[in-house]
Parts: sequence; structure tokens; C-alpha cells
Amino acid sequence: MGNAPLSAKQEINCLSKNRVLHPDEIRKTGKVLLKKNSIKKFQYAETITHIYLNSSMINLIMERLTSLDICRGIAIICMVASDIPVVTKVGAIKLFGNIFAAPFFLFIAGVSYELFVISRLERDKNAISLNIETFWKAIILLAITQIIFFAGVILFPSSFSMGFNSSIFLVIAVGYLLSIFIPRKWVYIIPIIIAPFLISYYLNNSIPGMLFFLFSESFPIIPFISYFFAGRLIMFFYEKTNDFHMKNGKIVLFSALFVAVMAIIFQFMLPFTGTTRTEFRGFLLLVGIMICILSLISVCNNRIKGFDFFLSPFERIGRIAFSVYYAFYALELIIFPYLNSVFIINFDPKIQIITYYLSIISILIIAASIEKIWRKVGYKFGLEWALRYGSANLTKLTIKAFSLKG
Repeated sequence: MGNAPLSAKQEINCLSKNRVLHPDEIRKTGKVLLKKNSIKKFQYAETITHIYLNSSMINLIMERLTSLDICRGIAIICMVASDIPVVTKVGAIKLFGNIFAAPFFLFIAGVSYELFVISRLERDKNAISLNIETFWKAIILLAITQIIFFAGVILFPSSFSMGFNSSIFLVIAVGYLLSIFIPRKWVYIIPIIIAPFLISYYLNNSIPGMLFFLFSESFPIIPFISYFFAGRLIMFFYEKTNDFHMKNGKIVLFSALFVAVMAIIFQFMLPFTGTTRTEFRGFLLLVGIMICILSLISVCNNRIKGFDFFLSPFERIGRIAFSVYYAFYALELIIFPYLNSVFIINFDPKIQIITYYLSIISILIIAASIEKIWRKVGYKFGLEWALRYGSANLTKLTIKAFSLKG
């Protein structure tokens, strides 16, 4: 005797249990069941509601990803503004981009990781599979981090040296690995945020040369890792208040006041320079700005109809932020030094400034256009795709190989 056919609700439960259902896929699933006569027309709305309820926290998170994508896109554009080769002064935007880009990207990575943890625990109620998947995400990022440098050593041996090199992906990977062992409680996260600044201040000159990448000038793991955990910490607050849509306007007000106070302190006590992001007071100022930006975008996105339309280019870039960052990082290491020494240095300063701003706008438009096309194939072979499917498949293999309860 064959197995009885699954009911509509049983079929939906199977789908939502095994993987995340995007809201668009939810509606599509309902229409498929409608065509298969698994549900009647009058049951369609009820079925869609059932899918949403079964996806629970996952779909709550999916609905509010817009604000995170926009913030990722802003971080990418700041990075572009910071790294486009130019030898003349182009104003405060380049300095701000240099200070803000990497910390903001790491902060949003921390927020995103905490949402990933919440969704996995809500769906599976299993910390073992969560930790295994986190581990493989970190390993994939660590491997990807070094590919550029190995390629550089082979193609441009005079410009690259073999060794372990730091990058923003390495910092995120370290954040993933530490998160496996650190309990999800603020009493543990706050010391992890503060400790890197103490280590950097007291032990910087005592660290052996083989661990130089911990204090790398461009992407110092110490104290950059604090921005990642600051992102996780702010999500603890939103989780505790059950405000996953980040609708609380008071956060915008409090963070804005905090930024104003810190800005006054900087105005009278400290210069705003490229080292600001590695100082604790600079860290507090930048995190305050990040919280203000994230909460403001989230509140506006929830309260103002069509708000996200005006920031859609940033949202599109944010969806493929890892891939864009990786591609631009490769250009920065391999192509930009050549352009700077051969072409840019010979340009008239006014031409350099015009070229600089046109380059930022062009990259924004091109990256957003690529995302629109790439989305149709699920961002296949991109970094986000590799992280998602690579870590998921390796997690299944690990659980199966060691007979773990996933």
C-alpha cells in the first residue's frame, strides 16, 4: 500500500521546517497548492497565514531585512568612497568612508548573525547544528580571505608576500568562531567588546611578530571584533523587547543624543582621524552613529510608505554586499595601485575630483543593476550563495559523519 498523500498543511510544514521560506515563495507555494487542488480557493488566505505562522521568527526576520540590506549597501559605498584611488583632497567623504566603512560592515554582520542565530534556534531548537553551521561559515570565509593573496603571490610576486593576511572577512570569521563558545548573554558579550581595546592599549607592542595580523593597520582583528559583537548586543535589546521590526522610535532619539554628546567630546578633546575607529571613545561614537542609522532607517521603513524605494539601490547592493566587497577588495589590491601610479597621479586635481565622484555613482548604479539580473538565478556562485549552500551542505555532512543529532 502506498503512502497517503500529504495534506496541504503537512506539505507546508515540511517545506518550512527544512529551509527558510521567503515571503514571495510563500505566496508562490500557496498558488501551487491551489493548482494541485490541495486547497480550495476559500482556504488560500488561511493557508498563507499558516505558512507565515510556521515560518514564525524566520519570516519576521525576512520582512525586516530591507533595513539591514540598506545599511550594508551604505557600508559598501563608504568603502568605495574610501578606496577609490585619488591623490588630491576630495573632502570629508573620503575620510569618513575610511573611518566608517569597515566598522559599519562588521556591526551589520553582527546584527545579521544574531538574527541568523535567533531564526535557527526558533526553527530547529538545536544548538549543535547551529554551532556546526557557524563553524563552516567561518572556515569558508577564512579560505576565501586568503585566495586573493595567494593569487596575488602567483601573479604579482613582487607586490605580494606569502603569509596570513587580515581582511574584513577574517574579522567576521573570527567573530563566528568566538560566538560558538560565548553564551548569548549580555554579561558575556560586554566584556568581549571591551577586552580588545584593553589588549590593544596594553599589549600591542608585546605581541610576537607571527601574530601581527591581529593588529593589522587596515583590518585589525583587535579591536575590530568589538564592532561585530556590538551588532550582536543591540539585537539582544530588540529581542528582549520583541521588536524585531525595530519600530521603537525612542532608540533613534537616545542614540542621536548619545552621538551628539560624543561628538562634543571629540570636538573639544580628540581629533577625528583615521585612528578614531581603533580608540574606545571613537568606538562609542561610531557605534552610536551605527545604531542611529539602523534604527532610523528601520523606523522610517515601517512608518513611511514607499520609503525603501528611494534607497533601493543601496538595498540591492546590500543583498550582494559580500560579493561586491570581495570583488572591490581584489581590485583594490591588484588593479588600483597600477591605476594610481600610471594614470591618476597625472590627472589635473579638478579632473580627479570629478572622476572620483562619478566613479562612486557609477559603481552604485552598476552594482545595483547586476543584483537585479543576478537575483533571477539566486545569486548563484556569489559569496552569499557559497556561504549559504556551502555551510548548509557541510553541516549536513558533518552531522551525518559523526552521527550527531542535528
